[in-house]
Amino acid sequence: MRKLLILFTLALLARAVEIRKDTLANGLLVLSIEEHKLPEVLVRFMIPAGSSFDPAGREGLANLTNQMLIRGTKNYSGDALADAIESVGGDLSPFCDEDNAGLSGRVLTPDLERLIKLIKECLIYPGFDSTKLAPLKREIVSNIKAAEDDPYEVGSIAFRQMAFGADPYRHDPSGYDSTVNKVNVSDVRDFYRFLYGPEKSFVVCVGDFVHDSLITMLRREFGDWPAARRPLPDFPQYPLPEPPVGRIIQRDISQAYIFLGYPGPALRAADWNAARLMNYILGGSGLTSRISNSIREEQGLAYDARSSFYRFANGGLFIAAVQTKKEMANQAIQSLIKEIGLIKDDVTADEIAWAKKYFIGHFPLTYDTYGELTAVAAQIQIENLGFDYFERYENRINGLSFDQIRAAAQKYLHPGSFYLVIVGDIKPEDIKIDGIRWLD
Repeated sequence: MRKLLILFTLALLARAVEIRKDTLANGLLVLSIEEHKLPEVLVRFMIPAGSSFDPAGREGLANLTNQMLIRGTKNYSGDALADAIESVGGDLSPFCDEDNAGLSGRVLTPDLERLIKLIKECLIYPGFDSTKLAPLKREIVSNIKAAEDDPYEVGSIAFRQMAFGADPYRHDPSGYDSTVNKVNVSDVRDFYRFLYGPEKSFVVCVGDFVHDSLITMLRREFGDWPAARRPLPDFPQYPLPEPPVGRIIQRDISQAYIFLGYPGPALRAADWNAARLMNYILGGSGLTSRISNSIREEQGLAYDARSSFYRFANGGLFIAAVQTKKEMANQAIQSLIKEIGLIKDDVTADEIAWAKKYFIGHFPLTYDTYGELTAVAAQIQIENLGFDYFERYENRINGLSFDQIRAAAQKYLHPGSFYLVIVGDIKPEDIKIDGIRWLD
C-alpha cells in the first residue's frame, strides 16, 4: 500500500511543460523552455553527425571531429576557450553518440551571451590544428585499449558487431585503435564540412532567460551559419540469424559474461511504449523482473541479470545480459531463453498494471532538473513525440492494452533465433544449444 501511495503522489507532481519552437532563416530549429526556478541556463546543440556517419576504415572520425571543436578555434586556443567558460563557473563539453554530435553548455543567467558566443566559435570557426589532433588520438586510443581489459565492454562491442554486421552501427562511437590512428586533419575537416550545418540541426535551451531575447541572440550569432553538404549513410535491414549464432571470446577469468539478443526497434517505432513495458516485466526492472527473479533469486546464478533495448535512429538492439560463474553459463543461458519464450505468450494483468504504475509514477522524476528537461526536449524532437508529450504521457501509458504488449513481445523476442556472445573461459561444447553456429 505504501508503494502505491508513493507512486500516486509522484504522478500528481507531473506538470505541464511549455516547449516553444522557432526556426531561423537558415533552418536551425530552436526549442526553448523558459524556467525561472534557478538563475542558470543550459544550451545543447544537436547535430546529426554521429558515428553512424563514419566512413569505413575511419571509425571514430565523428567523435574525433566533435572533440576537436573545443581544442581551438579561429579566435581562441583550446586553453583560452576553457578559461573563458571556467572563469564564470560554467562548463562547455562535446558529445558524440551513434546518431548525433554537438556541444552542451551551462552558465549562470548573466553569462548566457558569453556561452552562446563560445559555442558559435566552436561550431562555426573551428581551428582543427594538426598539433592538437595527435594527443587527442593518443588519449582516445588509450581509452579504447583500457576497455579491452573490461569483459563487459568486450562483450558489448562484439555483440554489436554480430548483430549489425557491416553497417554503420556496428562500432562504438570511439572507433577502433587501428582506425583512429589513421585519421588525419584532412579527414576531420572534410567530415566537418559535409555534416556540420544548421539545416538538420537543432538547439535546446532551458532555464532562466527571456524567450524573445534568446531568439534575438541566437539569430544574431547563428544566422550566418552556412549549410552542410550532408551525405547519408546506408542503413540495411537487420535479419535475424537462422539458426542461432554464437561467439566465445576467451578470457582467463572465473566469470562468464553473457549477451543474448536480437535487432530491436528504432527510435521512432510506433510500438515503443508497449515494447518497453513488456521489457520492464521481462528484465528491465532490475531485482523485480522475471529474468532477475529466475536467475538471481530462485537459482542464485548471478548478482545481476537484466534485459535492455538500445535504440538508434535507424535500428536498435535487444540484449539480455548476465554475469555468472563460468560453470553456470549454460544454465543461465537456458534460463534466459526460457523466460524470453514464456513472456511471448504469458503476460498477466497484474504485471501490466504494476509496470504502468511504475512508468507513470517515475515520469515526473525524469524532468525534475534543467539538465533532465534539456534531455527530454531533445528526445521529443528526435523521436517526433509531439510537444504535448508531457500532457499525454499518462494517457498513452494507461491506454496500452494486453494485446499491444503481447504483440510487442511476439515481434521483438525470438527464443529460437538469436545472437549470443560469451566472454570467459568457456568451450562451445559447454553450451547446449541445438543447431547453434559458432563463429571463430
